[in-house]
Amino acid sequence: MYDYFLGGKNHYHVDRIAAEEVVRRVPEAIDSARANRAWMRRAVCHLADMGVRQFLDLGTGLPTEPNLHQVAQSVASDARVLYIDNDPIVLTYAQALLVGTKPNQVDYALGDLRDPQGILRMAQSQEIFDWGQPIALVLSAIAHFIADEEDIANIIATLRNGLPPRSFLALSHVTGDLQRDKAALGAAVYDEYQATAGVTMRSHQEIEALFSGFTLIEPGLVQVPLWNPDDAVDDEELKRVWLYGGIGQKVTTNGPRDLPQMTNPRQEQLPDPQKHL
Repeated sequence: MYDYFLGGKNHYHVDRIAAEEVVRRVPEAIDSARANRAWMRRAVCHLADMGVRQFLDLGTGLPTEPNLHQVAQSVASDARVLYIDNDPIVLTYAQALLVGTKPNQVDYALGDLRDPQGILRMAQSQEIFDWGQPIALVLSAIAHFIADEEDIANIIATLRNGLPPRSFLALSHVTGDLQRDKAALGAAVYDEYQATAGVTMRSHQEIEALFSGFTLIEPGLVQVPLWNPDDAVDDEELKRVWLYGGIGQKVTTNGPRDLPQMTNPRQEQLPDPQKHL
């Protein structure tokens, strides 16, 4: 559905039908998806500017331009990206679209976020990364498809422990903090159309807890339009975007370390959820 929300053409018919129903009930779904995509671009560009050259993107879905490797390589031509998704059809589609990318710098593999050890083994077997250098783990609007009983916190902790020192987690996640009833209407479609995974909305506190073992860098975990924005963000936009996003750096065991700091022109504080109800 994500590709449909972004205005892309690379989606299945059944996804389009379900996505149209989401938009019928909750038009803001399009705003949230597009704001999340913009956050991904800013986050990846910032990480590349900080010197990160390796990106592990989980739950990628059908390719939608600009793809993460295009964003990263627009900043650093030597950036390496491994996409992992659990849908073999997505893999076939992606491999066709990745024709012409830089050899040995972009690859796509099968893997399921619910099997973090399997993902780590798969990533290591691809020989695309230097495991002595930091890797940015990107979970862009995917963690909310993991139910509470599947223990998303433990999944992320396992991935964190397998990453090299000074690696990063870039994560965005849908929330019910801002418009819970309307967000729930959209989330219900995933169950009604028997999607492979339902949506679990989490609070700011619950999402921030997923960064355990990482140090959040400025501006912290905020609504995605407020994360290091390119332009001013108004209250109307915030009312229509129901995701938090942030970046954390893996805590080392060798004592504190100075983290690169991002500028945040607006110096926004976390908005009061009640303000946007």
